[in-house]
Amino acid sequence: MTITLDEAKPGDLVFCHSTGIISRAIRLAERLRWRGGAAYNHVAVLDEKRLDGWTVIQAEARGVTRGAKLASVAPGGSYVVLAAPAGTDRTAVLAFARAQVGRRYGFLTIASALVTILLPSFLDVMLPDTWICSALTAESWRCGGWVHNWPDLYQVSPAELLLAAEPKEP
Repeated sequence: MTITLDEAKPGDLVFCHSTGIISRAIRLAERLRWRGGAAYNHVAVLDEKRLDGWTVIQAEARGVTRGAKLASVAPGGSYVVLAAPAGTDRTAVLAFARAQVGRRYGFLTIASALVTILLPSFLDVMLPDTWICSALTAESWRCGGWVHNWPDLYQVSPAELLLAAEPKEP
């Protein structure tokens, strides 16, 4: 369920809509895959609430980083916060995400995801020991006990993660 920053806790996810060219390309690819709207192009784990705001753990071009201020994650854009599902072990979520800091970003994984959208899904050009933002956050929640059966965890998009993680109406 989406919540306000005042309700947020460490281990919640923040879905971002940024304005850069790569951000727009990711949303376009998601629209092609899902044949509909894809409002978010990046996702990060809320890490620590400080006096000057939240910090995040995220997979970005420099690799997996910790300590960026949430306000800097979607410059010129917007974001929503998704609460971790009930029963999620937030300590385990954060332990996993923090242990990934320093790993490389998966530029080839992004390229592979684009190829996957356009061609058969068996074409996969990933480098080992790399992350994209949505795979890092989905795996962090999995380590906290939230399980979803992904076709390929390492190529999950922000739109797929949001669709899977949002509580469904009965």
